[in-house]
Amino acid sequence: MSVVRSLPLRTDPVRGEALDSWLEALAAYLRTPMGDLLRAVGLLEEHRQDGKALPCRAPWLVVLRAQESGNLSIATGLTRAALREMTLEHYDRRALFIDRERRVLVPRRNWRRVASTGSRFCPDCLGENGGRWQVTWRFGWSYACLKHHRLLADACPACGGRPRAAAHPGSLIPSPGRCDRPGPRPTAHTPHSRCLHDFATAATMRLAPGHPALLAQRDLLDTVAAGHGTFGVYRHCAQPAADVLADIKALGRRALFVMPAYRLAHLVPDDLLQTVLPGGTGLDACGRAVPDSAAGAAATVMAAWNILRQEDCRQAAGLMRHVLQASVDRGDWISPTVTRTWAKYASPRLNAVHLTAIAPRLRSVDQLRYRTAAPVPAHPSARRESGERRAAKTPGLIWPLWEVRLGTPRVRENLGGALAVSLMLVSSRTDLAPVAADLGAVVTQPVTTHVLQSLRGDPHWDAIQMALIRLADYLDAHEVPIDYARRRRLDYSDLLSLDAWRTVWHRALMPPAAANQRHGLARCFLFERASGLPWQRMPHPPHDTVAFRSRRTRFPFLLTQSLMDGLDRIGRAFLARNAIHDEPVFWQPPARLLDGLDLPRPDPDRLDIATLHALLGAGHTPQHLARALGADLRTLRYVMAQHPRPTPELSLETIRQLRSGRGIHSVHLAREILTKEHLEQLYLAQDRPFVDLERTTGVSRKTLAALADAYGIPRRSTTQRKKLDKQWLHEQYLIQGRTLADIGRETGMSAAAVAARARGHGIPVQNNRQPQQARYDFTSAPAVIRPSLHNTYAIRRLRIFLQVVRYPTLGEACRTHSLARGTLTQQLQRLESDLGGPLLIRAGRGRNLELTRLGKEVVRAVEGWAHTLVDQPRETWQRSAPRRSPTAGTKRRAPAGSTDDAPNVDCFPAHLQPAVRTYAGQRRLHRFLQAAAYPTLAAFCREAGISPSALTPQLQHLEQDLQGQLLIRGQCGHRMRLTDFGRNVLDTAQPYADQLATYTTDMS
Repeated sequence: MSVVRSLPLRTDPVRGEALDSWLEALAAYLRTPMGDLLRAVGLLEEHRQDGKALPCRAPWLVVLRAQESGNLSIATGLTRAALREMTLEHYDRRALFIDRERRVLVPRRNWRRVASTGSRFCPDCLGENGGRWQVTWRFGWSYACLKHHRLLADACPACGGRPRAAAHPGSLIPSPGRCDRPGPRPTAHTPHSRCLHDFATAATMRLAPGHPALLAQRDLLDTVAAGHGTFGVYRHCAQPAADVLADIKALGRRALFVMPAYRLAHLVPDDLLQTVLPGGTGLDACGRAVPDSAAGAAATVMAAWNILRQEDCRQAAGLMRHVLQASVDRGDWISPTVTRTWAKYASPRLNAVHLTAIAPRLRSVDQLRYRTAAPVPAHPSARRESGERRAAKTPGLIWPLWEVRLGTPRVRENLGGALAVSLMLVSSRTDLAPVAADLGAVVTQPVTTHVLQSLRGDPHWDAIQMALIRLADYLDAHEVPIDYARRRRLDYSDLLSLDAWRTVWHRALMPPAAANQRHGLARCFLFERASGLPWQRMPHPPHDTVAFRSRRTRFPFLLTQSLMDGLDRIGRAFLARNAIHDEPVFWQPPARLLDGLDLPRPDPDRLDIATLHALLGAGHTPQHLARALGADLRTLRYVMAQHPRPTPELSLETIRQLRSGRGIHSVHLAREILTKEHLEQLYLAQDRPFVDLERTTGVSRKTLAALADAYGIPRRSTTQRKKLDKQWLHEQYLIQGRTLADIGRETGMSAAAVAARARGHGIPVQNNRQPQQARYDFTSAPAVIRPSLHNTYAIRRLRIFLQVVRYPTLGEACRTHSLARGTLTQQLQRLESDLGGPLLIRAGRGRNLELTRLGKEVVRAVEGWAHTLVDQPRETWQRSAPRRSPTAGTKRRAPAGSTDDAPNVDCFPAHLQPAVRTYAGQRRLHRFLQAAAYPTLAAFCREAGISPSALTPQLQHLEQDLQGQLLIRGQCGHRMRLTDFGRNVLDTAQPYADQLATYTTDMS
């Protein structure tokens, strides 16, 4: 072989030009035959005979070997890289696939038109650059010129042959821009002449700027140049260019094969469609291959590009369904794996579009397997081993937050178990039965299928699927702190004993009597929290009755932070007994996995926890809480279990209640007040007796003694009994009028001990004795409250009344001020008896506590007068009621209802006078006249603001005074009606209504 020399004359290639086109242009420039040029540059064997034709396939156009590229570089002065860019090797693994050893193309992964089938061309480009051919024109997906906005030409307009299908004749000088194929023979013995028709005269379809076909061509060229596709569905996850072209080819030819013309109109522009299908017929005759013409290739690319250029898989699936429906109309079977028959080399993005398009046709189980709700669905890939690892991270009942957020009103039972099994189906090929067995067989296969079908009917089904998909991906990618497979194998017989529960209950300062009743509920709650299984699977479960289920649903509303901490301590101790030291009692995945999803129920964390705790502390029922906060009961139960009420702070009233406390409950309450070190300092170091500590701490002596025993503090022996001088005690108690408690504080004794010493000395003792004089001057009090100010306890009752009216219910007032309900009711009844009428209308269902007219007058009077009490010194005592001597006997109260006689009784008719002799009687008669105008007594009570329980005794008293029945109460929808006697009384008393009202007002 001769040495390759540098060519004397050279011409530079144009951008994107093919190697064979540049060599032809170089031979034409040198005016030398093509064969001689190839020998000169080292691309043709030197021993080849001159008359022998060049090979039809130019292997150096596919791949340049090292020696060939070196020789060509020496001869032409171009670099090896520049030469490589002019061959098909430059596009290997991007636009086509090459067998480098054989220097041929792999036909299965390529479009039909490549090196062996000629090249398309742009007539305008050949006319402008002197017949230079682009290497990309050889590709089957190249159909348009972006510079001149026209389709490429497929063949010579004169001879009809495909350009560049064979190598240029070696004995001829090339003519760039003209057809080098043999022309027609004049006679059979005449040699072939060349066609030499000018390609620049070829006519092709013009495209307007911005035509979709041009945009699609631009996307394909950019994809090949970059090596990966980033348009449309590939934007968020770029795919290799070869896979994108495979998607275009498979989807485009499938669309053209199955879709009739009227359906293709959704994907292909009308001008191209008319060019490809001039008669409106289908493309069935073309078979499954890509059409060979530029217009057919454009239609193929446009059909696929219009689907794949959408922003995401869901938008692309909307157009993909036209292709699927056309397949169904032809009788083809549609399944998640059908793309393997017509899109063997499809990318994951095309499979995702296909799965999204057929999602409505799939069962709910298959939708989870193929992740059809995800932005990019995919075929199942999880193996049995990965499913077992996910099962070890999943409880038998899905975590409470997920059960709350994903639950719908249509599914009330088996939701937690079915969702846990559904979680195992994501990206899995395993059947339902083994999956359910891995999670403890909480639910069966039919139950899971039924629950999923019910959830599928909900408008939020896609969001539910997406939540399960996110959760499955999180469990696969992260380690969780609990091994639920091990938890399901534990023996929970000794999880929560009754004694342990009582200790937790009493330490949380809950009512002692309810400890045993709540034990079964607490066991169920802790079992589900620790094991992740339903409470029916625990050893020796309670009887599953309607009443028990109702109590179990209300149990979270009873929880406080102290109770929850105690249950967690017991749970950790149980795990430690089973050699589990590194796991928490309860855990659930982060709630951020549910962000941005439109789920059936809102986020529980958005509820106002402080408002919920306040309403619950005010005594509102769970149903009222649900209405007030706009949430359902299942959400509220979850929130209360995750955010229990804070442990109530010990107020002075709570401490005061310890004086009468008994049993273990009071000991635990006292434990919150006095620590062991504090009690040792007071009792042992300061040598103070329990009676003294009772006064300073508010804890009863018996409770202090029990607390000292619980702390292990040694008790001192009983001290010698103190003695009090008789004369001094007589002087202090009887002469100076000091109370027993006051004397006890001075002497360090209790009031009971002082009373015992007084009785031992023969000094008369009065229980609950009053001081000699009233503490305040009551002569300036308003007339409406003056009847109640007959002792010094009246101020306390009035103060309690003013505090009560600020709350919606008596129960809330009692809880806020730590008052016993019976004590408060007794005080209010005594005040109402003293003032001669009801002050409050008790709260009922949907109605808060209200003031009567008399109650409003009392409130105004007390608020206007109470400030005068502050200015009076404690030593100022004026007599408001005669003090009885301790020896004068038992104090007797005046009969309730006794009042002064009313004036001007003789002006009333004789048969009314027995009822109007007193102011109270006139008030009762006036009430009767008012109530007679209403259909029922309840309606009158609501209008007048009084309690029915207060009105009924007044009417009965009036009937006794008049000796006859006045009315018949309305019942079962009937109106109240007057008797004949009652109508006679009404007619007789009606003229005196104004006078009765005046007397009543004056008395008030």
